[in-house]
Amino acid sequence: MTRPAASRTLLIVEPCAETLAMVMEQAKTRDLSIMTAPDPHVALAMMDMASPDVLMTDLFLPEPNGLMLIREALKRNTRTAVIATTRAGNEQALLEAVRAGAGDCLYKPAQGEELGVALDRALRRIPQTIDDIPGIEQLEYRLVIGTDPGDVESCVAWLIESTAMELPETQRLHLRTTLIELIVNAVEHGSLEIFYREKHEALSTDRFDALIDERRRNPRFAQRRVIVRALYDKFYRRMRYAITDEGNGFTWNRFLTRSDQPCDSRDANGRGVFLAKAFFPDLTYNERGTEVTFSVPLP
Repeated sequence: MTRPAASRTLLIVEPCAETLAMVMEQAKTRDLSIMTAPDPHVALAMMDMASPDVLMTDLFLPEPNGLMLIREALKRNTRTAVIATTRAGNEQALLEAVRAGAGDCLYKPAQGEELGVALDRALRRIPQTIDDIPGIEQLEYRLVIGTDPGDVESCVAWLIESTAMELPETQRLHLRTTLIELIVNAVEHGSLEIFYREKHEALSTDRFDALIDERRRNPRFAQRRVIVRALYDKFYRRMRYAITDEGNGFTWNRFLTRSDQPCDSRDANGRGVFLAKAFFPDLTYNERGTEVTFSVPLP
């Protein structure tokens, strides 16, 4: 059994009451969930809570606020379809809107039918996702990461872009911080067996890069890999992440249950694990401490 696809969401940022009423009328006939904002600043605050599928915004000339909103909206979710509107005679502004990422532009005053056609074009531009395809219940991503900690941030950026762009920006930042912390721990502590005291001493003497290179050349560690899996459950609307390393594990229990004891010099950095647990309360390790899992509910 799969969950029925949710209706698309339209955010309207329109100062003209007449235009706003016509857009809402056209949106309702297309079964769109409607959000409205009086200006771009309020719209951005709303996007921190939920990312719209379609954004229709006035350019709010002569100020650059409309263009700013378009850029920020697409920075937060590249899948958002954008429609820009402005008064006739502002051709240069509409050109700037297209350069900023608007896929459609309308002059006002616009008629209801014209607004409806623009909404239809915008809906067709939204990339199809797994939620649009019946029969698929789960989707799994699997990343295999080598022994260079410097590669982790770019891997996490790709993973978030692929699995978590529906999340509010604050939660995406929490997820990014958690994934980087846990994967770096898996690479440094699991794959390369660099423990807390070694890392601290190497950093204090500016030898950490040399220590990484030395361990990566060591045949004992060179072939170790970290496996990152991200499982999307369509019915329950959640992502589940699992990070597995090939190291010897560590004593993880007290990091998730107590915060009043100092870190063992041979253990992973407990403060980072404790912070990750605060962001995602169901975070846990397997018995050996070689695999950590946590889940993220999706809006």
